[in-house]
Amino acid sequence: HIKEFYSELGGNQELHVMIVADTMTLENMLDNTNDAGAKKLIHAGQGKIRMLSVFRTPPGSYDGGTDFIDDDVEAAFLKAKPFAEARLAELMPIRILIEGRVENPSAANVLTPTTLSNGYAGAVLGGTLNDGSASVGAVLGRACKYGAHIKIGKVANGPLSMSSAYIGDELVEDRLDVATLHGAGFISFMKQPNKAGYYFGIDRMASTDDYRLLAHGRVVDKAAVIAAGTYQNDIESEIPVDADGKITELAAKALENRLKLAVLNQMADQISGVQIIVDRDTDIINTSTLKIKVRVQPLGYASFIEVELGLTTTLN
Repeated sequence: HIKEFYSELGGNQELHVMIVADTMTLENMLDNTNDAGAKKLIHAGQGKIRMLSVFRTPPGSYDGGTDFIDDDVEAAFLKAKPFAEARLAELMPIRILIEGRVENPSAANVLTPTTLSNGYAGAVLGGTLNDGSASVGAVLGRACKYGAHIKIGKVANGPLSMSSAYIGDELVEDRLDVATLHGAGFISFMKQPNKAGYYFGIDRMASTDDYRLLAHGRVVDKAAVIAAGTYQNDIESEIPVDADGKITELAAKALENRLKLAVLNQMADQISGVQIIVDRDTDIINTSTLKIKVRVQPLGYASFIEVELGLTTTLN
């Protein structure tokens, strides 16, 4: 995984790695009550980690169930959401990539990640080995190589560095259900017509809401960190209030403009726009609380292009 990360990155990037016992499941790694799991890694990173991947090589005695995908994968998703929500509360937003381990290659897939209502996490399916593992390191490497707004499947950025890609024990190009697996919500590999090499498909996360794409989550996380770094300077600072103890309109507008400028200065080419809303109705004198909403308008993406072909006798 580490080798594939740097092979895909093609450069230098700080990478935080934590090794655990092979008996620790993906579910255990993402259990927010487990101080020896991924929480330990995130806290050791002191806010530097924006994307987290979890993967494992189980011991020989491990039983992952009878389904196509290891039972541990869906269990990990149930833990991933409260785990990510806890990190967001700590102002350390993250997106999580879970290894979509194939347990029984001959079984039909019954896991549909998009139904799991978890926009914080995505399942990576397929990799360079034919042992059921998934190349999460390659996904991280491609994501880190480009800005938060760049989709990992952008064809203009060229093919992946790997020479072969398997889903379970079959080459990607030999499977007839690749489109179905992508549609179910897995982050996986594909062949682009008339192009050599492998590409990632749509960067789907385990949801159908605003955070259904990894790129959407990453730009929101970046905006959140920038905004937090700006408004943190206002903690324990004085706030002008009106006769009702609420922030004055002038002070609210000044804060909105300051936060908006900070986000746009660092993300102008990565988003379509940003809206900052300071709540004018909070009784600050009695609550000592200031509420702020950050709304990011993402870029659009051409995941599908429809071309109508035909013959004509005249050209306009």
